[in-house]
Amino acid sequence: MLANDEWKEDILHEILDGHNVADFLDPDILQRCEELEREEGLRLEEEAAHEAFQIDGHELTEEQREILGKIRKKKALLIQEHRMKKRTAESSPIVPRKFDKDRKFTTDRMGRQLSSMGFDPTAALDRARSQSRGRKRERSLSRAGIDGDDMDIDGQQSKKLRAMSRPRSRSKSRAPEEVVPGEGFRDSAQKKKAIKKAKDSVKNRNKEARRGEADRVIPTLKPKHLFSGKRSIGKTSSR
Repeated sequence: MLANDEWKEDILHEILDGHNVADFLDPDILQRCEELEREEGLRLEEEAAHEAFQIDGHELTEEQREILGKIRKKKALLIQEHRMKKRTAESSPIVPRKFDKDRKFTTDRMGRQLSSMGFDPTAALDRARSQSRGRKRERSLSRAGIDGDDMDIDGQQSKKLRAMSRPRSRSKSRAPEEVVPGEGFRDSAQKKKAIKKAKDSVKNRNKEARRGEADRVIPTLKPKHLFSGKRSIGKTSSR
């Protein structure tokens, strides 16, 4: 039932929010899906019956055939259950929050409407809330009976393990004089001394203002303004 009867005459969009509107309005789509699933189920049963007696060229025993049949039956049930869930999700899309700014489509409103129609809304509300609730790790109850001292020790150990496994962030980078394995320094004092010597050598060179590697210049060996437009024997250069 629409809130306004005049909306029945509105022009429908072909594509809305990336979905094909015809997929949600076709009355026979569920029936066609069931027919296709039945055909596919029959085809799978025929293939299973054909391959049940022979796998990799070896004939199976009666017990092996029975086990294989159970496995395939379980697999078919899982596939069917997955298709049912997928079909239900596609046929009943969720209303985006941007189209419900007034919060009209809520579980409370649904519960009131079901109650007014004479239905018990408890099961429907529980199902809606269970689907909207995110998956989270439940807290273990086995740690509730542990002593306080043991919990402190475990907490310290776990904190150390987390600190060791946590990647080194930019705010916790190494100090310049800290020795990294493979650098070739005996200790931090030797590395600090080497850094100081390198800075002193650069300082002395900068004081004398000598030409360094970055001061390389390729001069213009034949400037254009000195050699253009001069008439000589045999040719005339353009300006």
